[in-house]
Formats: sequence, structure tokens, C-alpha cells
Amino acid sequence: MGTITIDKFIETDPQDFAEALEGLVLVKPITYESATQTLGTVPANSIIGPVYIIRTTAWDAITTFEVGKSGDTDWLVATGQANVDAAIDSGEDGNVEIAASYKIVTSDTDIVLTLDQGAASEGAGYVLVPFRELAR
Repeated sequence: MGTITIDKFIETDPQDFAEALEGLVLVKPITYESATQTLGTVPANSIIGPVYIIRTTAWDAITTFEVGKSGDTDWLVATGQANVDAAIDSGEDGNVEIAASYKIVTSDTDIVLTLDQGAASEGAGYVLVPFRELAR
């Protein structure tokens, strides 16, 4: 799994980054706080992925997360695949971790994000889940 660095990300709306990806994108702001939330619904006959974790503020401790669907919470991203607690390099406003996983869905599928804050007391960013409807 590689890391892509984005300069001046804080000055850019995350939707602007999402628009650079082909297809449609579910975008959700995240913080270090524990939560389970539905990001949105991917329509039937779509390909999903990869998932992007965009950090605008580094986490100060390990926060684990999963991205999946009901009944299979780590279907797209398994716990701990992105290193959200690493420092953001000097001179950079944020960076992107890519969890490379692609899935095809044949029915409408709710995408679920689960965060476990662990000992974290700071950290912020976005989760982007791109998808593209396949020809019918």
C-alpha cells in the first residue's frame, strides 16, 4: 500500500479531490472519535474502490477503522490497513492513505464505516469511497 501526498489539502474541499476520481464518490468527514456510520448506498451493478483515507490532522494514537457493509464490517478495508497515527511530513497539509480493495456489487449496498478511537484524542480527515456503475 502506498502513500500519496497532497500539498495544500486543507485549502481544498475534499469533494474537489473526489471529483478527480472517475465515477461517483461517497465522502465522509472523520475524527478520532469512535463511531459507526453509514457512508451512503452504492447502487446495484457497481464496482467499488479503492478506499482513500485523507488525513488533515494527524492522529495522536492508533485509531482503527473498517469500511464494509452490514454483516461484513471489514469487507473493503480491514482494521488497521492505513497508518493514520503517523506524523504528517513537515511542510505538508495532509496526506492520503490508499486501501487498495475493489468489490463488485449486484444489489444496492450500504457502505458502513466503523472507527475505534483507542487512546486517540486528536485526528481528523475524510474517507472517500469511489464507485462506478457498470454498463447494464
